[in-house]
Formats: sequence, C-alpha cells, structure tokens
Amino acid sequence: MYLTPAMRKFTISLIIITLHHIGFAQSSPDSSKPTSLLFNGAEYVKQFNPSKGDPFFPISNHNGSVKYHQNWYNNIEVHYDCEDDYVVVRDMRGLLKLRLINEMLEEFVVDGHRFVKKPLVSPYGELYELIFEGKKTLLVKWVKRLNSDVKTTDTYVLRKHLLLLANGKVYPIENISDLLSFSDTHSKELRKVLKEKKLTFKKDPINASRTVLKEMEEKGW
Repeated sequence: MYLTPAMRKFTISLIIITLHHIGFAQSSPDSSKPTSLLFNGAEYVKQFNPSKGDPFFPISNHNGSVKYHQNWYNNIEVHYDCEDDYVVVRDMRGLLKLRLINEMLEEFVVDGHRFVKKPLVSPYGELYELIFEGKKTLLVKWVKRLNSDVKTTDTYVLRKHLLLLANGKVYPIENISDLLSFSDTHSKELRKVLKEKKLTFKKDPINASRTVLKEMEEKGW
C-alpha cells in the first residue's frame, strides 16, 4: 500500500508516541499491579504546626514499599503518622497526600525500617516495627504525641514501647530483666554478651534486646 508523505509522518509520530508510553509504563513502579487499589484512600488533610514538629516517624529517606490489599507497591513515597497510626502516600500525580486504608494495609518498609500490622489492641490491627522474628518476636510501637509542659511550648515527642510476643502472649519489655526472665538459667551469659558488645538497655534498648534474643535463638535457650 502506497503511503503519502503526510501518512508516513503521521505513522512515525504514532509509533513514537506509542513507544514513549510503553517506556513510561516500564519505568513506573508496579505498573502491572492494580494501582487503583493503592490510590483509593482519603486525602490526608491533618493540620499541625511545623514549628512544634510533626506527627511522622523520623526518617531521612521516604522512598519505600507497601504491601496493600495483598500486593506489593515499590519505589513510592511513604510517610508514617505515628500519632494516629496512618500510612500516607502521594497520589498518582505526586501532588496530594493520601491516607491508606488501615484494613487493606498489611506491612510497609521505609528507610531500613519494616513495619507490620498486628491485632494486639484492636481487631483491625496496629502498626509495629518488627525488630526480631524467631521463636520469640520483638516489636516496637512508636507513638508521637504533643507534649504539654509548663516550662516549654507544646512539641511533638516520640516514644517507643518494646513488646515481646512469646508463648502466644504479649509481654511489655521495660528493662533488661524483663527480657532475661525468659532465660533465667542463662542470664549471666547473656549479660556477658551485652558487655562484650558494649550494649546497655538504658542507652540502646532496641539493639540490646535484639542482641539478647538473637543469642537465645542461636543457642536454643
């Protein structure tokens, strides 16, 4: 079939446009996933005064992944509001912030932190940072609240609560003795390990607890 110069020009332009869209789809994260499921949350319109801090979990890199409605979505901007226990992402245009629906959210990873949902308080579950997972599981519940103090103005303060899941129960871990009580006969050896690694629960409760649990796991205690 003979193509006129105008038809050739139109055909070439159409091919270029098609290739451009194919290339964009290949470079976009999770283009094969049902992205409409990810971007169906309500707009995040929470008001706060930046001079008093913010309600978000403090990280330097917000590029992360979320497992949402049984699908993983990678390379997206992730913010965790640990005052209200919400995960916030950008819409498809990157303009609006959307609050993901907690019932559909299973876990997320951002800046080296992995958060999972566990129904420890409510039937719908809450978000906890997963620190160690074995025969025993160590979680951290991060909470940010406006701290009222007569000496200072209200500012957001981040607090952590360590929880151990063992024997089908939940145990708060407030000091090293709480953790060592799960292996009384080996408490001296475990304290020695912490001393060798120059770790104390008071200064670094997360790494100290993780080290003790890892030692228990490896030794079968």
